[in-house]
Amino acid sequence: MKVQSFGERIVLFVLNVVIFGRLERSLDDDAMFFLPHSGKEQAKILWRDGAAVGFYTTKAKGSLCGDGTGSCYLLPVLDTVFVRRRHRGQGLGVAMLRDFCETFPDDEALGVSWPISPAMYQVCRKFLLAHPEEQARLWEVEPPGAWGQRGSIWLKVQLQQAGLPAPESA
Repeated sequence: MKVQSFGERIVLFVLNVVIFGRLERSLDDDAMFFLPHSGKEQAKILWRDGAAVGFYTTKAKGSLCGDGTGSCYLLPVLDTVFVRRRHRGQGLGVAMLRDFCETFPDDEALGVSWPISPAMYQVCRKFLLAHPEEQARLWEVEPPGAWGQRGSIWLKVQLQQAGLPAPESA
């Protein structure tokens, strides 16, 4: 469900800052800390049996990459994905990635924010094996997502499966 109301923004904040930031985040994993999301950012909350179990946020094509920059995103970017710990392993990450791709059917390239975590690579692998038509469309990107700032997620998945080193950055 797309976050639109003030109440939904509060649910997103609680999922992000309280549940992930305080209750479910490993204290050793500083790289996986999410800042509170701007009201301008697009987000969707995943609900199961009346409970919010996860969310994802996107950066819209054409939106500013950040304050103090004139650069705009050149493609839609999946920025943040979170699934509550007790709901993991149920295909919800794959469902959110599929929803992201279905939200932008006319875009020939879609981004996933760099760096992608090992768990998110597993989600991408499962999704791309089930949806080969999306293999050429998903890119790991650094803002704003120009060609020199993109890396093929499918290529990285294939290199990992072959036991070969993946390129260092997007």
